[in-house]
Amino acid sequence: MKRPLEPSAEARGRIVGITDGVFAIALTLIVLEIRVPSHETVHSESELLAAVLALAPRFLTYALSFLTLTIFWFGQQAQHSLIAKSDRRLATLNLCFLAFIALLPFSTDLLADFLEFRVAALVYWLNLLMLGVTLFASWWYADRNGMLAEDIDAQTRRTVYQRIVKAQILWAIGAALCLITPLLSIAFILLVQLIYAAALRGSLLRKIIG
Repeated sequence: MKRPLEPSAEARGRIVGITDGVFAIALTLIVLEIRVPSHETVHSESELLAAVLALAPRFLTYALSFLTLTIFWFGQQAQHSLIAKSDRRLATLNLCFLAFIALLPFSTDLLADFLEFRVAALVYWLNLLMLGVTLFASWWYADRNGMLAEDIDAQTRRTVYQRIVKAQILWAIGAALCLITPLLSIAFILLVQLIYAAALRGSLLRKIIG
């Protein structure tokens, strides 16, 4: 009889399934915060244009969070492709990661409503920090407990650690820019997201062409 904490490929499969579901819900929720202007308040072309322009902060934070979710989804998928099995503890770490994914629509909405406040930018950064911490912890646990695929070498292990740490350092720099102005902080984090998204796109193209 299989013990509850005994690692298995079936447990890994369940983690993959719930991960895709939570990401899909989070991606849906962040766009729902961009609401169409009320018809009662718009009576002309100029008023509609003004109402749409007023939504600019929400479009900005939507783009920011869409990129965040995309980057972390690819990161999580990359880890899943390297992990051969899972147990209850690893599943718990993954659920903690998903809890902060599910929290991202809230921190996005807060940032959109209070774009000029440092607290809103710091809350968003803390969300990113906890995503990185839980992703790192999941990989560390799987690595230390022999749950990785047999063909994973030491360089690949180090690369996964380094990618997580580098991203968190860059986002921490972005958070520190709040001391100057929250908008600069958000712009820097968005730039980092765009660079990571471009790198992911490049790696996918190389896989397709190669």
